[in-house]
Amino acid sequence: MHTEPLDILRKYWGFDQFRSTQEDIIRAVLKKKDTLALMPTGGGKSLCYQVPALATEGICIVVSPLVALMKDQVDRLRQMDIRAAYLTSAQRYKEMDHLLDSAIYGEMKFLYVSPERLKNELFLERFKQMKVNLIAVDEAHCISQWGHDFRPAYREIAALREIHTDVPLIAVTASATPEVAQDIMDQLDFKDQAVFESPMTRDNLNYTVIEEPQSLARLVKVCRRLGGSGIVYSTTRKSVRDIAEFLNESGVPAGFYHAGIDPATKDKLQSDWLQNKFPVMVATNAFGMGIDKPDVRFVVHLAPPANLENYVQEAGRAGRDGKDSWAILMYTTPQLLQRQREIDLQFPDKERIRSTYHKLCSHFGIAYGAGLNTQHNFNMRSFCEQYKLKSRDVFYDIETLAIAGYLHISEGVLIPSRMMFKLNAQELYNFQVRNAELDPFIRLLLRNYGGLFETYVRIDERFIAAKTGWSSDKVRQTLIRMDNMEVLSYQPQNDLPIVTLLTGRHEQEHLRLPKEAYEERKERTTSRWNSMMKYIHLDECRTQFIAQYFGDKNAVPCGHCDNCIANKNQAHTLPNALKNLLKEGDAHLVDVVHTLSEFDKKEVIALIEVYIDEKRINRNEDDVLHWNKPLY
Repeated sequence: MHTEPLDILRKYWGFDQFRSTQEDIIRAVLKKKDTLALMPTGGGKSLCYQVPALATEGICIVVSPLVALMKDQVDRLRQMDIRAAYLTSAQRYKEMDHLLDSAIYGEMKFLYVSPERLKNELFLERFKQMKVNLIAVDEAHCISQWGHDFRPAYREIAALREIHTDVPLIAVTASATPEVAQDIMDQLDFKDQAVFESPMTRDNLNYTVIEEPQSLARLVKVCRRLGGSGIVYSTTRKSVRDIAEFLNESGVPAGFYHAGIDPATKDKLQSDWLQNKFPVMVATNAFGMGIDKPDVRFVVHLAPPANLENYVQEAGRAGRDGKDSWAILMYTTPQLLQRQREIDLQFPDKERIRSTYHKLCSHFGIAYGAGLNTQHNFNMRSFCEQYKLKSRDVFYDIETLAIAGYLHISEGVLIPSRMMFKLNAQELYNFQVRNAELDPFIRLLLRNYGGLFETYVRIDERFIAAKTGWSSDKVRQTLIRMDNMEVLSYQPQNDLPIVTLLTGRHEQEHLRLPKEAYEERKERTTSRWNSMMKYIHLDECRTQFIAQYFGDKNAVPCGHCDNCIANKNQAHTLPNALKNLLKEGDAHLVDVVHTLSEFDKKEVIALIEVYIDEKRINRNEDDVLHWNKPLY
């Protein structure tokens, strides 16, 4: 067994050296220090827990918030012949029972777990029996109430530490302010701790912001000028389809990706883009997490994200190979106003949230006091039609209820069909002899899917149907029949999200919404949006602003973002000279005109009037001019 980190890196990843602070982080984990790793998107965070886990005996428990991210990581590990599996709130008892047994008695090295599973009694009981070598917390900002994506279930991690008290913990994230970083360590009960912080910005990434009403025409020019591989982010499923169609019609090959696409199509789109079969992927923010494509030359946002944390994480998917790349944000004023309206909609009157909770429980047939840990398929459209509600309002109400700890809604739509044989190889052969009509079907499954005796394997009913000449429905019915015969366990894809009630049903008037789930969240959401607005309207270096936002007070101007380039080019222009003069202190109008005598007097006075109208400058009754702080 390889125990040296560099040997493991060479064996499984084929690299001869670690990036940046990776080796220092790994060494700290191997010394059993509780470790916090703050690394930018593309910095190789997963290696920081995967390598030490492979270097020591036992299993690594990885707490991760996204099914898509868990799936990508597990698939990648399995491709390297490393045994790994994931456990989510959408999986049923049989599958969870088998996976947990494998984690105890098999040779599984990684078990990825959604945070909501941590309080499950079956998981906790089996966790006690596992030989755990490391607990890893991915996207660790979710544990902090100050983070931008707070998930209350992350708080259950502290209970895991009480079971295996000598097991070290590593928390990794790409987006944590100093306040969030400290809260992460406090919530996870760090003891002998080590903190590593890589720069949140990269020298090769060029930030640009453009106010652009004709964004699609500009986008085509960007794609053609920059060339190579790129990601274009938009906000809705319809818009990503329309934008991809526009790019293709304009001679820029593009695919589109969003959460509503079926898993098999998603896999093919992702694979084709990774293999450069088409250069541009147009997507919602459902795309990109866990994808390691080093040669992305540009990431374009056609609308501003809700906060800088999300923006920096998504923009950071460009230029992982160290070559010059561009992060471009295009926006319009109506988009900014719409984002502000969305914040107002996100935090409605509390009574509406309580009413939605009451309707939801009635919809599921839950009696008062009942429903603890029950799971329910949730059809948003049907629910909204039944109670004449707007889906957008219900989405925000459910989000608040989840953060308050009353329920969890899964990403079940992302989980494809899965199956495994319950019989061993000899028992299955005997079954085939007795049931000759099913023999060709079973042999086809065995030929096309490996590992069916060991764990649940993803299957595609349409692929099987094409191979057998059957309909997809007949394939599903055959699998269900064999499940009933106890030959195999079949978990069909569920196209609906799953709502798990985390408490018994409360009386509507007694439903408590704590400050951290409502008032404090609203305040932080507004504050983060204001920081995003400040970034958009910034006159100074964007790279420096981002670095300082994430706590690097020593950051200096990059020299290559749009503002740095513009400031270099405009060093001797009138607007720049006027701004710099007044930023040194208040000055009388006559003195300003005299100091700027190299410029035409009429132009100076005209610009001052414009700036007064725009509220960049205040002029008092004595004609003293004062440069205001930026509005954002």
